Amino acid sequence: MLNFQNDQAAGLRRIMAESKTKVVSILSASLSDNQPGLLTNLAAQLSSRGRDVLILQAAEDSLESTRSYGTAVLPALKDVAYRKSALSQAVKHTSQGFYTARLLPRHNSLEALDDQHESALDAVFNKLAAHYEVVLIDTMLTKDYALPLHAFSEGEILIRLTKDTESIKQAYLLMKQVCSQYGRRNFGIVVDACSDVQAATVFRNISQAARRFMLINLEFYGAVPADEHLNRAMKLGRAVTDAFPMAKASVAINSLAQRIDYQQNRIVETELASLI
Repeated sequence: MLNFQNDQAAGLRRIMAESKTKVVSILSASLSDNQPGLLTNLAAQLSSRGRDVLILQAAEDSLESTRSYGTAVLPALKDVAYRKSALSQAVKHTSQGFYTARLLPRHNSLEALDDQHESALDAVFNKLAAHYEVVLIDTMLTKDYALPLHAFSEGEILIRLTKDTESIKQAYLLMKQVCSQYGRRNFGIVVDACSDVQAATVFRNISQAARRFMLINLEFYGAVPADEHLNRAMKLGRAVTDAFPMAKASVAINSLAQRIDYQQNRIVETELASLI
């Protein structure tokens, strides 16, 4: 006689093992250097929800990003692709539960790769990403308006902007540039350093322009308010959701984590329902 409960458990393990990695590339349309802080807090919150999370630093170096991600002494994935380092040496497990890695060696400029080198680096990235449920990529466009790796374009792309006019213009320009390289596609929008009301206005205006002039749809992922608790938590070396769980920023980051995690949850729930 078949053991139904054991069959269910085996089925669930299979589903979890086969569930596709969620890759999310985040492009910044803001002049501020807040993106590493946002991503580390988001990764910590996703990790606290039981997800295996990797942050990949795939933009040009800044003091804030290198410090926040702790990637200064790590070999880069490019080193792995060129057989200068092992993949296991290129990943760091942080005290907040998530992992970090960097795409390029320090002080390397972000330039388009030739087909052979991009293919090798794509293969390394895909091999690494397969070990995680969520991969958050802090990235930017090359001088040719392309993402550093073609593999990044196959996942979701979020645009982080603020309510400032120049940031909104830059966000619109980024979407045009990405679409010029990869064809028409949708984008997620995160509005940083503003209230929910301000974020709603920003999203409504840029969403209407995107539909009218580029025939694309935007999805609102959330707003993160300006909150001193973010800086206080950073000085403590902790995620804001851990140090100050009732802070406005914590509520916002938790909501953003739920939004990113939603699709992953739905995959498992749908497949699990088919077993019952």
